[in-house]
Amino acid sequence: MKEKTISAVVSLLKVKSIITLLSFGAFFYLSVTEKITTDNFMLILGMIATYFFNKDGNTKGGANDGE
Repeated sequence: MKEKTISAVVSLLKVKSIITLLSFGAFFYLSVTEKITTDNFMLILGMIATYFFNKDGNTKGGANDGE
């Protein structure tokens, strides 16, 4: 049980997770203070999450591999 907890914490501390969480926090703050609209907030967060969490799966093959 303790190993699972430590493993989960270590996986959260990966660079892409830190960048993603900081970005979420920054854009959440901008949305709450009404510097950006809620629609833009959702759009930006979706783009960030898609980029960081699908980046590893697209290393080989795909639409842009030249074939």
